Amino acid sequence: MMKNKFYVYIISLFVTIFSACSDDDTFTTSWSDILTMQTDTLSLDTCFSNVPTPHKMFFVYNKTSEGIRISNVKLSKGNQTGYRVNVNGTYLGDTNGYQTRDLELRAGDSLRIFVELTSRLNGDTLPVKVEDNIVFTLENGRSQSVCLNAYSWDATLLNDYVVGGDSVTTLCNEHGKPIVVYGKLLVDTLATLVVEPGSTLYFHDGAGIDVIGNIQLRGEQDKEITLRCDRLDWMVSNLTYDNNPGQWGGIRFAGCSYDNKISYTDIHAGTNAIVCDSAEDAEREKLAIKHSTIHNMKGYGIKAVNSKLIIENTQISNAFAACMSVRGGNVIMNHCTVAQYYPFDARRGAALYFTNGIDGYACPLSMNIKNSLIKGYATDVVTWSHGGTEDSLKVEFDHCLVRTTPGDDYEYMFKNCIIEDEVMAADTMLNARNSFVLFDTNNFYYDFTPLSGTAAVGAADVGSMLPDDRRGKRRDNERPDIGCFETNKETETAEP
Repeated sequence: MMKNKFYVYIISLFVTIFSACSDDDTFTTSWSDILTMQTDTLSLDTCFSNVPTPHKMFFVYNKTSEGIRISNVKLSKGNQTGYRVNVNGTYLGDTNGYQTRDLELRAGDSLRIFVELTSRLNGDTLPVKVEDNIVFTLENGRSQSVCLNAYSWDATLLNDYVVGGDSVTTLCNEHGKPIVVYGKLLVDTLATLVVEPGSTLYFHDGAGIDVIGNIQLRGEQDKEITLRCDRLDWMVSNLTYDNNPGQWGGIRFAGCSYDNKISYTDIHAGTNAIVCDSAEDAEREKLAIKHSTIHNMKGYGIKAVNSKLIIENTQISNAFAACMSVRGGNVIMNHCTVAQYYPFDARRGAALYFTNGIDGYACPLSMNIKNSLIKGYATDVVTWSHGGTEDSLKVEFDHCLVRTTPGDDYEYMFKNCIIEDEVMAADTMLNARNSFVLFDTNNFYYDFTPLSGTAAVGAADVGSMLPDDRRGKRRDNERPDIGCFETNKETETAEP
């Protein structure tokens, strides 16, 4: 009896396996059965000529009830465009004629396709469209295709570029060509690097500028300089790589570097925008920043150690570690906006941190901040610590709007200031949206111009005001605004 049951079990098992194999090996030749493409067009956005793009991926599905045989998958133009395609692990290259044959895609299964591009120089000053097609030929005779497209932009490539000697080197977007930096752009000891108005420097992942000599970023009103990452595509549907922090390094000034100038310059989406190493002579001006923006940094906006800085009409915003960190030295700020609303991590640091000590050693700090707006999500966005004696910490805020809780011992630092504490603004998100012209946390767009009717408007000191704002707009001579942006008092109103 047991033996008969065993034979019945074996026969049933074979029937089951045979049935499964029969289903798997059933392939349609019907003209109506085709593949389902995840997309009909794969765009690699804008890329730089001769520079490999990051790969993109899409799927091809069989959503029919039977298997589909694919006679051929081919990159239509072969080696003519620079596209590189991998189909489920098979590279479509020269050795196989840029194609793969005889693929079987069973019901419910899929193919994974990877695509990259290294486009050729096109000889044009503007981006040029580069297209190709991946063509799928089915056993039933039907053909389907996915279009590949990108815009290729000729660029000047600087790879571990050294500005040397004792001369001046000038960078500009000659004939409209962008400048792309790989590795370090080093300004050596006696050299000076000048970046001309209207230039944009694109930095690859990890690239940055090391300044031992001197740098002059000479942006002008309506001809600003931009320092940004070299990714021109979207990370997700509402976030470009250019709007995502940590995409490149930043600028580092050595201790022996002095008299550097940054004007009308936008520095964003890096790691540490500006780092000033401890100066050999703290009384000598290391860096002057005017009419500029430092925004969206994965580390610090500005990190200065025992250095003399002059910062005017400048926005320093949304940096994970801190928007500004000052450890000793001499800092003068006027009409600046320091806004700490870093959206990518709730552990964000202060808008402004300062101390008069470094690693347990006293380092005197003199800091004078006038007509500046310092805000953020936290109840107190200005923090400090003592590393030396009281007389080695000389800090004054004058005619500023500051979100802080100074405490009785440190009220002397704040003169003629508007102190925005937790009682005044308990709901910081609502407070931010009703303080600035644009505060879009869904798409990561910000305009830190104060809205009319808010506390910063008309509250700056006429005696110490600067004549124009971050954008070069003339200030109200009688009622200038706190911060780097002058408000359009006639048209802007706060949200209800």
